[in-house]
Amino acid sequence: MKVTRKDFLFAGTIASLVPSVSAAGAQGFTARKGALGKYVGDLPPGRYDSHTHVYPGDPDPAKIDASFKAAGLAGGVVVSRCPNSWQVPGAKVLPPAEAMDNVIAWCDGLPTVYPFYWIDPAAPDACDLVDMAVEKGIYGFKVIRGDRRPVDGTTLPVYRKIASVGKPVTFHTGILWDGRDSSDSFRPANWEGLLEVPHLRFCLAHVSWPWCDECIAVYGKLLNAIVRRGFNVPEMFIDVTPGTPKLYRRDALTRLFTVGYDVADHVMFGTDCRVNRYNVAWCTDWQRTDDAIYSEVGLDAAALDGIYRTALRRYLFGGDNKSRKVPTPDGRDGNPLSGKKS
Repeated sequence: MKVTRKDFLFAGTIASLVPSVSAAGAQGFTARKGALGKYVGDLPPGRYDSHTHVYPGDPDPAKIDASFKAAGLAGGVVVSRCPNSWQVPGAKVLPPAEAMDNVIAWCDGLPTVYPFYWIDPAAPDACDLVDMAVEKGIYGFKVIRGDRRPVDGTTLPVYRKIASVGKPVTFHTGILWDGRDSSDSFRPANWEGLLEVPHLRFCLAHVSWPWCDECIAVYGKLLNAIVRRGFNVPEMFIDVTPGTPKLYRRDALTRLFTVGYDVADHVMFGTDCRVNRYNVAWCTDWQRTDDAIYSEVGLDAAALDGIYRTALRRYLFGGDNKSRKVPTPDGRDGNPLSGKKS
């Protein structure tokens, strides 16, 4: 079904109908609250930014609240400060517990703003840090390993630990403007090793630009793994945070949503903005750009809600894989439960 102008206006403005993030309850919304007073199990109607960062500075939740509202958003994910000095050279590196407390403070009092901890999976105490983060109320993790492969014998135990506590992990993929010879480490095929981490919910950020086709192919492979391994597999998500310059954006999103793979509730909107000075104009401009592409592709209002809200809901809280269409080389649905009554 082609989306109408009315549908787009509804999808683009529904966040503004929620009078405040702290009150965030559209009619019929009944999700309970969990750690740190965040909504769990569901997200109020609206649009969400799944990819923002904390930079050095004093926590200011009111600033996040005002910025998100100005951008037409109901909430999102905030990632803690970098665990080393790479991101902001010369800045003080916070000890892990302090970094966790800092990002939690940024999200304080905002029930639809979820703190993630940026973890170094090669740290000798990384598994203990996962436990500490969960105990403090962290909702997920972020990894940028730098110039090393993201999945190896050192990091697998950490990813298995994250899977065991039911939390998601977002990875930077694609070109990283880090001033280093690092790109080979960020090609999406490097994440196939996560097949050895059952039930991990993980996200490849930035559609892995410029390797968007490779990212989509890896998504198809991970979904097809159900054919050979059953449902004891990881679950891959893609965030469409730029990344992609506008010259390449239409091609990347068109391929992602017309390739024929089951991407419903597995593609998330994000900006990569820093919450200290959130770029409202950048966020709204990318929403307009993407919405125009989605209109051309023919996505309906439910699909838009998936990109801007329900994919993040599933990423944060999990979902059922048993009804997904599983691609096979001959075009059949490889889901072993297809056509069967549950």
